[in-house]
Amino acid sequence: MKNYFLIIFITIASNFSFAQTKEEIISRIIKVNSLDDWDGILNPKLDINGLSDNNNYYNFEKLKKISSQNQIFELSKHKNPIVRLYAIGELISQNNHSLDLKKIVLDAISNKEIIPTSSGCIIDRDLTYSIIYHNYWNHVRANSSKQQYEEDNKNNEVMYLQAINNDHLLKEINIEILRRDEDLFWLIYKRAFEIEKYNKNLKKNIIHLLYKYNNSYAFEYLEKNYPKDFKNIYNGYFNKHFTNAKFDNVNQIFYLFNLTKYAFENHNKDMKIRILEKLRTTDNWKKELSGIFKVQIFEKYNVKL
Repeated sequence: MKNYFLIIFITIASNFSFAQTKEEIISRIIKVNSLDDWDGILNPKLDINGLSDNNNYYNFEKLKKISSQNQIFELSKHKNPIVRLYAIGELISQNNHSLDLKKIVLDAISNKEIIPTSSGCIIDRDLTYSIIYHNYWNHVRANSSKQQYEEDNKNNEVMYLQAINNDHLLKEINIEILRRDEDLFWLIYKRAFEIEKYNKNLKKNIIHLLYKYNNSYAFEYLEKNYPKDFKNIYNGYFNKHFTNAKFDNVNQIFYLFNLTKYAFENHNKDMKIRILEKLRTTDNWKKELSGIFKVQIFEKYNVKL
């Protein structure tokens, strides 16, 4: 009987210790306050509890070891965004279908929350919706690369694009993004327009992204998928919208660069004239992408403003 009670006591104590240890790790993750990748250090400096004061990668790795999948799922709804995004990323990597990823991405888009991040020596602040979206985007690509061709980047890229085009969930998320009347992080549109063709009912939304937000990825998509209509779309954009566009934020500057690159690669004389005039009469692009414009446009095509 004594042994029986001793076993019960040890079990209760162990469960209490487990719960405390888990909460301690979560508290440390919140304190460090950064969504960190592995920093490449083989023997990281950790405290006596095996936790880090400056890299949450190690803290979440330890949390995973003592948490069930159900517990990780509960953490994907945690009020702290760092804890929440670590859990979401882990569930994505596990192909956990109980995760309503479409809703999670769309909710994150609505909230526009920004969190500290680090990857290697790069320290930044990123939008949570972009982090979650790219977690899944990378997951889709990674699953397709299990039989990738060594040192054959061209075939690998074809394989990646096929996987992205065949993923139903990613396409559903992209459709919801393209329906929104707002200008999200430019890289999201680059990913979304890797899909070769959407339903025609999105055509007006995509034209709207071009006309209202100067979305260069929408421009290229429309040129590729609606060749018969593209002349009118092109004239509508450059005659009514491009002239008054200010290109005064990071997104807009990336779109301007992509339009410039397209004009020179496709030897579009009309576009080149309009865009070079825009570059002469605006300055914001010089603050963000002057080096890229210099190397990839001005020097490559012997252009002088």
